[in-house]
Amino acid sequence: WGTVRSPAAFWAPGDLSRYHVDRGGCTNCHEPFRGPSPARCIACHTEGYFEARATPAVAGWHRALVVERQACTGCHSEHRGTLAQITEQTRTNPHGEFIFRATRTNSCTVCHEFGNRIATHPTLRDEAVVRQLYEKGRGAHRPGRMGHCLVCHGGGGP
Repeated sequence: WGTVRSPAAFWAPGDLSRYHVDRGGCTNCHEPFRGPSPARCIACHTEGYFEARATPAVAGWHRALVVERQACTGCHSEHRGTLAQITEQTRTNPHGEFIFRATRTNSCTVCHEFGNRIATHPTLRDEAVVRQLYEKGRGAHRPGRMGHCLVCHGGGGP
């Protein structure tokens, strides 16, 4: 935090990560006197950006956030140094990429509701794709069973 002896810390809270260090001045990410805004993030991190640089699951997850112009700061933070990890919350896909081929979807949010924080345990949505998986697998697609599918369908085992 800034002090009388070091007033620059009021407006320069720390070094940017390696991901954003070459992006220019403060106003590329921050609204004057307000901080970062979704509009400023989306100016660089468009749907196309994620499609070109991310796995289908990550691109699908971010697509809804970009379209809805939701705040990125719930999961990402900056000014913690050049080598800092800027993603606060992550989840690994316990189903493997197989689930996206099997459901013909490309986002975890098609089947799961995460609430405000991705790190929380998701609940299943009452969606057609979820009901079809339950019906098709005759019970194999119940919570906690996906690991058994992955033994044969790729991605590891239980």
